Amino acid sequence: MRNGDTPLMDADRFAAYIVRRLSLHDDVIEVRERRGDELILRVRGNDVTINLRRLYDAYIKNPDQLDAIMQTIVSAATHDIPARDRSDFASLRERIFPMLKPINLLVFVRERNLPMLVYRPFLADLIITYVVDEARSVAYINEHHLDQWDVGEREIHELALRNLRRRTDEHAPYTMIGEGDQRLFIFNSNDGYDATRLLLTDILATWAQQVSGHLVIGIPNRDFLIALGDANPDILRSVAAQIQIDAVQRDYGLTDRLFTLVGGEVREYEMI
Repeated sequence: MRNGDTPLMDADRFAAYIVRRLSLHDDVIEVRERRGDELILRVRGNDVTINLRRLYDAYIKNPDQLDAIMQTIVSAATHDIPARDRSDFASLRERIFPMLKPINLLVFVRERNLPMLVYRPFLADLIITYVVDEARSVAYINEHHLDQWDVGEREIHELALRNLRRRTDEHAPYTMIGEGDQRLFIFNSNDGYDATRLLLTDILATWAQQVSGHLVIGIPNRDFLIALGDANPDILRSVAAQIQIDAVQRDYGLTDRLFTLVGGEVREYEMI
């Protein structure tokens, strides 16, 4: 069987494809095993069973809706309200966000023959990816989505940053503690985007005016961002050492590298 020039997957290939795609949601979904037409998942400590036969039948009837089928699986597993059609860009605009990820995610995607993610290179072996925010998970935006929506990467990037800025203002205020060279700024809302708020340079510029020395920022893991001045080298070394530990030991580790703001742009910071 073929769909235009694209061969249709048989049931086994379809199941293997589903498992590969679910690996992109490994922060909330663990694939445990396959039992015939059933896929056993572990989601937040609970076993969830997915009926592959019903989903495969839907795929055979309409292969072009494979992305929608995938989102149905994720929604069913996480008990989300089913997402709207991925082709309806207008309905998704306000739920598109950037997310910093290690660059080795691209290797992971390529090795599993998944649709390539839309991404932008960043610093310190990180990339900026783009996601559709769901109630309990995220769906990565890939190149097929851009083709469906007829939009470019730049538009997605600018939209994602605007949405992150709005969400930050409304739901994720930063914390400021200490005075003088002991002043710290922290994002720790646990909404999945705390480290990615490194991209909000207007906020960083405000902090830079309130610290002693140059602003230094650390993002050891997805759910934490800390910033301070470098006027006191002892304090800076202490914070940097903790960032190194957290980058390895905390869930969703990102990097032990430090960053600063130069001319309104984020740059890597070198310890003296």
